[in-house]
Amino acid sequence: MRVLLILNPKAGASSRIQVELMGWMGQFAGHTLTVAAPAKAEDAFAAALRGVSEGYDRILAAGGDGTINRVVSALAETEIPLGIIPLGTVNVLARELGIPLDPVKALQVALHGRERRLDLGVANGQYFTLMAGLGFDAKVVSEIVPRLKELFGSLAYVTAGLQTLARYKSSQFYLTFNGKTVRFPAWLLVVGNASCYAYQLSIASGARMDDGLLDIIVFGEQNALDRLTQIGAVFIGQHIKHPNIRYFQAPAISIAAEPRVHLQLDGDPAGTSPVEITVEHEALSVMVPEDTPGDRP
Repeated sequence: MRVLLILNPKAGASSRIQVELMGWMGQFAGHTLTVAAPAKAEDAFAAALRGVSEGYDRILAAGGDGTINRVVSALAETEIPLGIIPLGTVNVLARELGIPLDPVKALQVALHGRERRLDLGVANGQYFTLMAGLGFDAKVVSEIVPRLKELFGSLAYVTAGLQTLARYKSSQFYLTFNGKTVRFPAWLLVVGNASCYAYQLSIASGARMDDGLLDIIVFGEQNALDRLTQIGAVFIGQHIKHPNIRYFQAPAISIAAEPRVHLQLDGDPAGTSPVEITVEHEALSVMVPEDTPGDRP
């Protein structure tokens, strides 16, 4: 089997990973391995695209969610399986799919696990695996300096979130889906392809990555206490019962907001509203553990 390993040298503890890479080599016995180490996550897309054109049998992405998302964009609508070796700050997709966070164990899954077809979201032509966020969370993502993320990891998100929460103002959202248009004042809107949002925090609790549907969660705001009570409800898994949170499912949705809001896809800035979001059913092949249920991550 011809294997392309795309390694983000800046993800995680890069010096440790480079040392461990030498220890991984034994697992590639019997396979032909090529290693690509793009200078930044954005270059992982080009490396993966070359791997597709050169006919590799499997492409492995070793990095954070940003690197993996760019490799996914190159592998979408192909038959080449993706192997995930999580080395990033949060590693949400690996957690969602039950892939070990230990790189050596994840590599075993990438090479010897079970192949599974997953849905992908598409927002204004850009693929995403996990979720699209509009409003507050996307504003936080847009304000994080990449260097601070490298230095402080998840603490950078917490700090930026606390700084933004008090001053962030709601927008009027206009949602068109399932043949109808609805309007809500909201400070956050999440369109989920997966249930996990950050670490093992679930927002789209009913989402499945193979059902052909998007899960839409609207964090409405009617009074000053809504944000605090909604955040608290999320942490105890009871937010769907909150009176000012709405939960919908649809295969496609159009979203506009007044004033316009920031958009993030899988934790990376992706412009502003308006946005058209659809789901591509079973568009990606991923290697998952043998004991992961086939119909739900």
